[in-house]
Amino acid sequence: MNSPPTFNLLHEPWIPVRPLNGDPVREVGLRDLILDARTYSRIDDPSPLVTVALLRLTLALLHRALRGPTSTEQAAEWYTHGFPADTLAAYFQTWEDHFDLFHPEKPFWQVRDLTLDLEGGKYCSHWTRLGTEVGSANTLPLFNVAGRPGGERSDALTPAQAARRLAEGQTFLLGGLIKRFTTAAKAAPVATLALTAAQGHDLHETLCLNLPVYAGQDSDRAVWEREPLTVQSVRAFYEDELSEVPTGRADRYTWPSRSVLLIPDTDESGQVHVTSIGFAAGIPLEGTAEGSGSNIDPMVTLRPPGDPKKPERFPLKLKREQLLWRDLSALLAGPAAEQTGNHPPGTLTFAQKLLERAGRPCGLSLTVTGLLSDQGKAFAYRQEGYTFPHAFISDPEAFATEINRALSASKAVGQGLNSATLRLAAEVVSRGGERDPHKDDVRNLAQTLPGVGAYWAALEAPFRVFLAGLDSPEEASADWRASVTREARAAWAMNVQGAGGDGQVLGFAFRPRRTDGKYQPSPQGILDRALASLNAATRTNSTAPEVPS
Repeated sequence: MNSPPTFNLLHEPWIPVRPLNGDPVREVGLRDLILDARTYSRIDDPSPLVTVALLRLTLALLHRALRGPTSTEQAAEWYTHGFPADTLAAYFQTWEDHFDLFHPEKPFWQVRDLTLDLEGGKYCSHWTRLGTEVGSANTLPLFNVAGRPGGERSDALTPAQAARRLAEGQTFLLGGLIKRFTTAAKAAPVATLALTAAQGHDLHETLCLNLPVYAGQDSDRAVWEREPLTVQSVRAFYEDELSEVPTGRADRYTWPSRSVLLIPDTDESGQVHVTSIGFAAGIPLEGTAEGSGSNIDPMVTLRPPGDPKKPERFPLKLKREQLLWRDLSALLAGPAAEQTGNHPPGTLTFAQKLLERAGRPCGLSLTVTGLLSDQGKAFAYRQEGYTFPHAFISDPEAFATEINRALSASKAVGQGLNSATLRLAAEVVSRGGERDPHKDDVRNLAQTLPGVGAYWAALEAPFRVFLAGLDSPEEASADWRASVTREARAAWAMNVQGAGGDGQVLGFAFRPRRTDGKYQPSPQGILDRALASLNAATRTNSTAPEVPS
């Protein structure tokens, strides 16, 4: 008689890592991942969503096993000398059975008896429900290979693949119609939020940099420390209209946002695989996904509300139409952040303090990862990487001030370019004032002109150069202003050319006029004024130049 399958995530290889010595990516268990972390450069799954989900799981395990760090000093000790192996080994031994993916009583991150209605199909689903980019019901056809005509998908997962998809799904699944325990399930806690993670020179440094001081460790719990979930215990939440608040950081990192049960099957060769899963709504989360007070998710950035009458801050998300560098100041602490009520990600502010404490004369790399969605449908994911120079470690407030000043300057010029573009479109449509143009015609023409989009696209590379050069802020800022001026003028030339580029259009671009007795500067004049304000600004004035309308 065959014994039931087993796959212990502490010991079995399932997490893809890239060795420091240049060897190919290979898979390791959670135990080896942590204890041998100095030999790996990073967790390296093809999907950034899986990579971040695995990092959060590993961080939750470290917090619970080590009950810390309790201070920056302790974190610096771990960063320099490694984690206490004996403490980790004792914790692994205590909770080993709870990490078995197919355990009959306490399967990892799952609901043990979700098979009760499998035969009737009530909870039965294909494994692709767990993976955003491989067939989730919340995925647009463009992003969903399985959903496209002629699309292909694998009909079975290895246990290692199933474990990775389980971690991804519990971390990133969107809310939507489900009709299992409830009509519509809520999204996973950080499903669409921008998640910031500091990156070290090796995986051990990365883990340490993303372990902010751990408060409330006595009341916190990870999913494997919970009482094993059952259909009855989950259904009770929906029958009684209840919800739960995460007890702490590890609970938040491993929240059971879906009720899942992986159904193992064995083929003729004896290999275990997963095709079908039990799938239903998970534990409903009370309050906001990003948390509040000491229970704020450390990877999440909170922004002040646009309406000052609403005190609630909102989490930063990656935007479809622009890269994060244009909003990079949101990640930084400093006077501007305090004045606006911005709450930078705890991982980044802690990493700065840790590197300062450890006395490392280096900068810091970071990644920001997020799932982009529209009306409950995922259409892309994106991961952006940035490298901060040593100035971020040595003087973070001055560093943040330089970033704020640079971004404010480029935004002001961008607004000037946009105003100039709208004025040029109005001149072209009205034929230099011969007729009264309709605002929709003006807007439509302006939107066809490529300059504003080209301006922002062209500034990404110069901004990264500026960022890398902030150990010498005077020189870096001067180069940045030169780049902004150059790209704004190049973008304006594209707009003039796009509007026709002939003598008549050039006349419209350079000719000021009066309307109803009011002076209107030429489109070219609007841009020139914005650039003059940029280049006249002194380093002691952080206020963005006023943009003419």
